[in-house]
Order: sequence, then structure tokens, then C-alpha cells
Amino acid sequence: MSETDSKFVRKGCFVKGFELTSSDMDLINSLALEPLSSSQVFTFEVIACDNDIDRDFERFDEKALADMANLMVGRTMIKDHSARADNQVARIYAAGVVDGEGLTSDGLPLKQLVVRCYMLDNEANRPLIDEIKAGIKREVSVSFMPGSVVCSICGTDRRERWCDHFWGQSYDGELCFFTFSSIEDAYELSFVAIPAQRNAGTRKDYLADPPDEPEEKDCDPDPIVIEDGEPEAAECDAGETELEMKIRMADAYMELTTKE
Repeated sequence: MSETDSKFVRKGCFVKGFELTSSDMDLINSLALEPLSSSQVFTFEVIACDNDIDRDFERFDEKALADMANLMVGRTMIKDHSARADNQVARIYAAGVVDGEGLTSDGLPLKQLVVRCYMLDNEANRPLIDEIKAGIKREVSVSFMPGSVVCSICGTDRRERWCDHFWGQSYDGELCFFTFSSIEDAYELSFVAIPAQRNAGTRKDYLADPPDEPEEKDCDPDPIVIEDGEPEAAECDAGETELEMKIRMADAYMELTTKE
């Protein structure tokens, strides 16, 4: 996946600790080529995303969160979304949707996608592990491809076709936001300095393009007729402004008069 590829989405999330169990080790060893012991790994949890309306005026619904939970298991964790093999630091071994505390901003029960990651607890990773434990390396961003993005105002799936509603704008007192209702793929999880979220209200490249502007018609006006020293206006339906038409006629008039 290219750094310049703008067809996917990144959302911010945060790291927290948890107590490792034997069940965790079974899941970790299902991904490892050789069995690992609990003393060989460092594990942590990530609240990857939830169903609240975020600062991009986007949200996941419960189906999208469930899709993400199924897709994230086995995915790699990197740093700064730099997709290089030697930049891999951890791997996701478990994911699930849990009840959060409280409600979303519009009053729904809060749901969170929580993933569990493991990395080798060795000297090479010691600086990163210490930074995670100290709360320095805490911000994380997840990359994914939405399957549908539904407008809250008109219900249009913006992955399929354009609508004229925009993030964060109000229409008859109703806030416009977009809901991820399904997820096609999940790519990776990454430690970042600032969770990568685009500014609200900008065009999102993973959505359907707006309709093309009507093409300008070629203008083939009738010949300009000179009567009593004044050019007669010629009709043109190519969207020419009045000023442009007057300048064109004046140029033609000057050319005609200089040839007399």
C-alpha cells in the first residue's frame, strides 16, 4: 500500500495495558511459527475505533465495527504508516467489539473495537516497550477501506454516487455526518505522533467523485455585422461572459475599421 494512496482511511486510537492470560498465549502461538512463552512477549490493547461521531464527522456503525474485528486479526503493526518490512514492531492477535462507558454524542450506547497486540520482549524492542509503558508511545492510527459511506441527511452511499451534503454542515438544523456501514479491508495499525485524520469538510478520495461539470460548447457565432460604425452583438451559448463578448466584438470592429 503506497504512502500516496488516498483511497483508504486512517482513524486515531489509543493504547492501554491489560493482564496476559493463557488464552492470549494460545492466540499468539497460533500466529507464531515456533511456540512462545509469556516471558518472551510484551502485549498491549488498542481501542482502535468506536461508533461515536468523530472530529471528521464520520462514524462506524456496529456492523462496520464487527467487520473491522474480523479483518484486523493477524494484521501487522508498524510506525508512522511506513509500510516497510523492517518497520514492523508488533502483530494483532485478537479483536472484538465491546461496550464502552456512556453514550455517543448523539445518544447511542457506546461501542468500541478493541484489538490486542504482541511484540517480542527483547533488547531490540526495549526502548519502544519502555515508551509504551511510560505512556509516551500511546497514539495509534488504523488504516482501512470502507465498503459503504452513508450520508446522514439523504441516506446516499457516497461510495456509489455523489450527494451534495458536506461533513459538519447543518441542513434544516440536522448535522451532516457519514457512517461507515461496512468495511472491505483493514491494512495495518501504526504508532503515530498524531492520529491521522483528515480535516472535516474536505473531499474524501475514497468516495465517489462529484458529477462532471457540463462541457463548454464550441462557440460558432454568426459573422459580426458592422452598421453605422457599431458592431452588432452576436449570439453565443457557450457560457461567454458579457464582458468577454464585448471585447471580442470590439477587437473584430477595430480589425475591420483598420482595413478600410
